[in-house]
Amino acid sequence: MRRSLKVISLLMLVMVVVLTACSSGNGGDSAGGAGGKVDLSMTIWGSEDEKKIYQERLDIVKQTYPDINVKLNVVAGDYDQKVQTMIAGGTAPDIMMIAENYQAYASKNQIIPLDEMIQANNVNMSERYSDDIANLMKYDGKQFGMPDRAGAMVLFYNKDLFDKAGVEYPTKDWTQEDLLEAAKKLTVKENGKTVQWGYYPGSWWPQWMQLIYQNGGSLFDESGKPTFDTEPVRNALQFMNDLIFTHGAGPTPTEIADMGNIGADPLFAQGKIAMETTGFWNIGSLAKVEGINWDISPVWGETNAFFNGFTITNASKHKEEAFKIIEALTTPEAQMPMIKAGQDAPATKAGLSSDEFLNAEYGGKKINMAAFSESTIYAEPFNPQWNEMMKLINDKLGVYFNNKASLDDTVTEIQSGLERLYK
Repeated sequence: MRRSLKVISLLMLVMVVVLTACSSGNGGDSAGGAGGKVDLSMTIWGSEDEKKIYQERLDIVKQTYPDINVKLNVVAGDYDQKVQTMIAGGTAPDIMMIAENYQAYASKNQIIPLDEMIQANNVNMSERYSDDIANLMKYDGKQFGMPDRAGAMVLFYNKDLFDKAGVEYPTKDWTQEDLLEAAKKLTVKENGKTVQWGYYPGSWWPQWMQLIYQNGGSLFDESGKPTFDTEPVRNALQFMNDLIFTHGAGPTPTEIADMGNIGADPLFAQGKIAMETTGFWNIGSLAKVEGINWDISPVWGETNAFFNGFTITNASKHKEEAFKIIEALTTPEAQMPMIKAGQDAPATKAGLSSDEFLNAEYGGKKINMAAFSESTIYAEPFNPQWNEMMKLINDKLGVYFNNKASLDDTVTEIQSGLERLYK
């Protein structure tokens, strides 16, 4: 009898040990592992310098959450393809940095909405972000990411060329007509050949798309129906082609090819164009160029933004802990290393209004960094079929922007294609 009691007691002890071990494993969203610590993985893209800054930011967050360890992985090459392979292979990270195509992940249920955790953790999104930036990572009415970087497209202009032509510097109060008139005055010909253009419109989607929204248009109506064959779209596309082929105030595709097919940023740095619309990344490049006197201005009306943010995968076993990390990464303290390094425009109100951001010097001088916070960002039409949509549009616009297709044919063909894609 005593031996039986001892055996039963021993079995009960073994069961307690097993249950305790199970409860502290990696399942569920509660903290697990030895000593209550949690191990998370996080994927980003970028250079070694960017990885260094992200690690510095994670070290700051570590001071608040010492029991949460985050392994940072830089994914080189085709980020989306490699991350999708990780997800399919059962090795998805807990935290993913994602940009414009986050909706594709959300539509496949590969990342989770954050609304309940935002509310449970008393995160005031209106205090942290302007509405237009917060909305950059919404899908189907839900918040799928915490925006980290969000650099609005701004107008870069060559002050010396403006002064020489007697043209006043651009402001947020400009209109598309103001841009055109300035571009014409800033265009210079020598011996019948254009050697300096006022503006580089290009054919990149942010440039023509922002003109559409400035005209009060959009690519879809409230019901999700494509609206490419509408007056705001037609006027935007006509404006771009007229600027180049009617007024000669921007380089034609042939002229660009003759210059080696280099983009707007290097042409601006060389003083061959007086204005261009581009993003924060050009600031760091221009800071290294000597002999160019430049500044930036908010884009009139609405503009678009290039951004990325932090998301949580549906496969994560520690979603609550992952949220704590991405929430902490978007606080002023954890964004400061990025701001001081001049890597990008922060997405948060606090970051954009900080002295470190507004008074930063690039190339030994201050520029109008307030242009980023003063810009109004439109709700970009990102959707799960974004890549297919852009291929359809760009194939047709590429012909139009070479002045080899009519406006009517272009917009009607794109409209028909979009209706088939989104039926």
